[in-house]
Amino acid sequence: MANKKYYLFLAIALTAMLMVSLACSEAASPENPLDEALANGRPTLAGFVGDECDCKDMRPILEQLAIEYDGRYNIVIIDVMDHKDIARQYEIMLTPTLVFFDSGGQETVTHIGAWPKWVVVEQLNEMGVV
Repeated sequence: MANKKYYLFLAIALTAMLMVSLACSEAASPENPLDEALANGRPTLAGFVGDECDCKDMRPILEQLAIEYDGRYNIVIIDVMDHKDIARQYEIMLTPTLVFFDSGGQETVTHIGAWPKWVVVEQLNEMGVV
């Protein structure tokens, strides 16, 4: 009888560990906000940022542009620490890096380093976004 209880306990414990492991693996892989943006057919600006000084300057600019261009242009802020897989996919080595995509999802311009807001707006206008 003791052996049956032991095996039952072991089976319950292993099942619980498996369920926790599956839940953690799903939570550990956050959705890809860039893929979602590229899929909607609008031009997209992906701002890859981290915690460095230039990124602290670039992040608020991207946030402002996301509000100003809402509905006309996708502005996606990607923290490279939260989305290492996306950063690796686009070979991001330094932050901030700005990657501009046309409405077909093709990369058109990549810039490494911070840009003032007016330069980013100029680039958006060159891409036909008004």
